[in-house]
Amino acid sequence: MRRVIIILFLLVSLLSLALTISEAKQMSDGTDVVIRGIVTVEPGPFDVNIIFVQDSTGGINIYLKGGYFEGINRGDLVEISGYLWTHRLNREIVIDANKDKYYARVISKGNQLPTPRKISTKSINDKELQGLLVMVEGDVIEIDKGDSRKVYIDDGSGKGLVFIRENTGINTSYFKVGMHLKVVGVLGRYQAYFELWPRGIEDIEAGDIFPPEVKSIFLKEDKLYIVFNETIDESSVIDNKTIKISGINIKTHESYFNRQVFIFKLNKKIDSPVKIMVRFIKDENKNKMGSVVLTLDPYKDIYEKRVLFDAGHAQQAGNADWVIYGAYSNFADSIKKQLNGYVEETKEELNYELLSLYKVLIIPEPNRPFKENEVKSIIKFVENGGGLFLIADHGDSDRNGNGWDSPKIFNTFVERFVFRFVGDNIQEEPVKYVYEHPITQNINEVGVWAGTTIEILDKSVEVLLADKNKKAYLILAKYGKGEIVAIGDSSPFDDGTGDINDALHDGWDWGDDSKLAINIIKYLMGK
Repeated sequence: MRRVIIILFLLVSLLSLALTISEAKQMSDGTDVVIRGIVTVEPGPFDVNIIFVQDSTGGINIYLKGGYFEGINRGDLVEISGYLWTHRLNREIVIDANKDKYYARVISKGNQLPTPRKISTKSINDKELQGLLVMVEGDVIEIDKGDSRKVYIDDGSGKGLVFIRENTGINTSYFKVGMHLKVVGVLGRYQAYFELWPRGIEDIEAGDIFPPEVKSIFLKEDKLYIVFNETIDESSVIDNKTIKISGINIKTHESYFNRQVFIFKLNKKIDSPVKIMVRFIKDENKNKMGSVVLTLDPYKDIYEKRVLFDAGHAQQAGNADWVIYGAYSNFADSIKKQLNGYVEETKEELNYELLSLYKVLIIPEPNRPFKENEVKSIIKFVENGGGLFLIADHGDSDRNGNGWDSPKIFNTFVERFVFRFVGDNIQEEPVKYVYEHPITQNINEVGVWAGTTIEILDKSVEVLLADKNKKAYLILAKYGKGEIVAIGDSSPFDDGTGDINDALHDGWDWGDDSKLAINIIKYLMGK
């Protein structure tokens, strides 16, 4: 009997170690805590090492430092052992993957999720609600001009910020000022910003009253592509009536990419600028556009000049800012000005339908791994003639603590291109060996400031730049109909104009770094 009593006492003692989330959040930074709760955000929508957990008293962000969550799903009851921390004013529990005393343990699966708490838009700014799953409804009153992920809504009580986090797959071009939104998500904070973070497009209901818009037009293999900003009602696309081309007859058309792209087969080749009229096109909600007249230049508006930057794999984690409105802005602007290129970036999940609309895909130093379908899409893109530019960084450059740096991420698929990133750390300015090739034409000085070398797995791979030890730093590989250029450092294309909170390095204006960037894109365009 005494033994039973002792065992029961020990069980009660162990159970008492678990705090409520509300109690845990009162602790100071660095305090070890154990909490239990239901997973409201599973690994993936925000990052592979981030989940949110909620109990009857509150919710909190759980961050796995130096690793990534596996086997945890939305609705799981979990026990978390970690320490309290405040990261850029966001309150979280950190699990250090290198310490055995910290863990995330699934107690039961398939539990009912907490009902999202209905709050006002003003209450998005209430720090006491941080970490909770909530629902809010209001009108879009503002979209940040510099960052379309920042959508401000107001229900009359005061504005709140809905922030579209990377990896959610939510297309930010979907939002327009005046749109009525109902949004479910968790409340978080980043510096001075209080934010509502939806987990995916299923968390957003919108009252769409806006007509569709033409996003871009281009020629590919003598076919005309018209790209819209949303899904189109195909019955409203009538050849030579709602779509008319001056002096050209449309023979047939087909829809593509979830009816956001229409491909028109023409009766003759366009060899001089023409006017294209697009009118009365409807979206899925029967919103009808008026008339718009566009000019297509057959030497400029072509597939070969279309360049896409990937910005959806934590390219802004830590001190990174590898986006076309940040530290890679000069890179993007130079493609437009010097090559007449059409440049876009995407934070959406990569798929082949999207990638096939571009000749060149640039992936600057990812810090979040690619999903299996994304990898398949990238490989298919290259195989079918796309140009791929991979920009890595040195080993142990894991900027968001999820256990993945860019060499490790790229190495999940680049070995089929018969090379791999070593993941070492070199610094050399300039890199000693420059080998003759169109990409290195007029290139004499290129720097590397903490970068990786590249291991060649087949003699078909060309080394274009190498360090003093003749280890490859810039290479060219071929796969199917396409080509891949890979470099071991992100700093040469950093123009130093990103987030003022980031420690950036202006490599763009050093030596021939900027000239090299343009040579690479020019080559991958097929010039």
